[in-house]
Amino acid sequence: MIDKVKSIALALLVAVSLVQSYFLAYSMPNLETQVKTEQDYVKTEELGPEEKVENLLFPEALVIHMGQDKHTVFYPHDTFYRMVLDKLSSREFKGFQRAEESVIDWEQVRRQDEGIEIRFGRDIPFSMLQRAFKGIDGEPLLSAGAADRIWIFARPDSGEVRSFFLNADGTEVYEAAQVDLTAQDVEQSVGFGQYWKPFSYWANGVYVPDQALALSRVELSFTKYTADQMQRNLFIDPTTTKMIQDSQDGAQIYTDTKRGLKVEQGGGWLSYKDPVARAEGRDDPAENITSAVQFVNQHGGWNGEFRLTQAPGLAAGDDADPSVRFQQYYADVPLVSAGEFRFGYMQLTVQQGVVSSYERSLLVLGDKVGTAQPYSLISGNQLLSNIRLAAEGLQVESLFPAYRTTLNRDKLVLEPVWAVRLANGEIRFAG
Repeated sequence: MIDKVKSIALALLVAVSLVQSYFLAYSMPNLETQVKTEQDYVKTEELGPEEKVENLLFPEALVIHMGQDKHTVFYPHDTFYRMVLDKLSSREFKGFQRAEESVIDWEQVRRQDEGIEIRFGRDIPFSMLQRAFKGIDGEPLLSAGAADRIWIFARPDSGEVRSFFLNADGTEVYEAAQVDLTAQDVEQSVGFGQYWKPFSYWANGVYVPDQALALSRVELSFTKYTADQMQRNLFIDPTTTKMIQDSQDGAQIYTDTKRGLKVEQGGGWLSYKDPVARAEGRDDPAENITSAVQFVNQHGGWNGEFRLTQAPGLAAGDDADPSVRFQQYYADVPLVSAGEFRFGYMQLTVQQGVVSSYERSLLVLGDKVGTAQPYSLISGNQLLSNIRLAAEGLQVESLFPAYRTTLNRDKLVLEPVWAVRLANGEIRFAG
C-alpha cells in the first residue's frame, strides 16, 4: 500500500515538473527592446486609399494617324482611348536599339503612315513604363533612359510595323526591333479614328479639333481633411508641435522647430516642409517618383484619380530641387484651377528619394449637386485664335479638354475648358 502511494506521488511530481518546464520554455519574458524609434512613435492615420505607381502612369492622350494627313485624338474620357490602350499595353516590345531621331522622316510618318502616338506629357523612366506596359523588355540599354511618347506605325507598302520610344527633347530615341503587332493590329486600332471627330495639325505636335467636343458643367459637394488630421499624420510626435495663427490670411501654421505645416485657403490647401540638406550626386527620377507615391500613401492617401505629370518650370530646365507632380482627374478629365484658388494636384519635392516638401488639396470630392449641364467646347479657327492669345507668343506643348475648378461656397464648380500647356509646364486656358 505504501509503495503504491509513493508511486502515485512520484508520478504527480513528474507531471508537475513537466508542466513547469513547458511554461519556462514557452512563456519566457520578452527581452526585446521596448524603446520606440522615431518612425514608430506615432502610427499615421489612414485618410485616403493607397495607390500603385503603375496606376498613375496612364497617357495624357492617344494621337491616331489615319494616313492621307487625317488625324484624331483620344483623351482618357473617350471610349476608344481605353479600347486602344488596353490592346497596346499588353503587347511585347523587345530587341531595343538606340537610334537617331533623324533616321525617320517624322513629318512623312505623321502625314502618310497609319499609326498611334501614346503621349505621356512628360518623360517617364523606362523602369516606370515597364510597370504600365509589362511587355517592355527590361534591357540594360534602357536602364537610364526615359520616354514621353511611344510611336507605333505601319508602312503601307511593306506592311512592316515599327515602334519607337522618344523622350521629350528628342535626344533619346529607341526602336523596339521585335514587336508582336501586325499591320492588321495597327489598322484595327487606327480604324476607331473614323468614328471620332477629326483633328487638324497645327504646330509643335499640337492637334486642334475641327468640330466641337461635348462635356458637361458639373457641381460637386465636398468634404475636407482637417488640419488636426494632417498634423497627426505628418508629425512624428504631434504633442511637441505648436500652432501659430497667421493674422493676415487666417492660415494655421504648425511646427516642431524642424518641420513646418501650413493649412490655408480656408482649410482647403496644405503646404508641408521638412528641410533636407542638398546632397551631391545625380538624382534617379524613378526612385524619386516611387518615393513620392509611397509618401502620399503614408501621409494622407489619394483623394481621387491622379496621373503623373510635369511640374511647371522644370520642363524649362530650372536649377531647382526635383519635383514630382500628380494631376487630379474627375470622370477621366483633368482638374485645373485658376487664380488664387489652388486645387487639382499634388506636388512633392524629392531629392535622392527623400521628400522635403509636400503640397496638396485637402478637399475630397463628393456627389453631384443638381443636374449636369451639357457644354460644347469650341473648335477650329476660333479655338486656334484663343490658343494664340493664351500662349502670348510662347511655345505650346499640349492642348487638352479639362475642368476649370472654382469654389462656390459649399460646392466645387467644374467648368469645361480647353487647357493649353506651355513648354515650361505652365497651364493656361483657351476657352
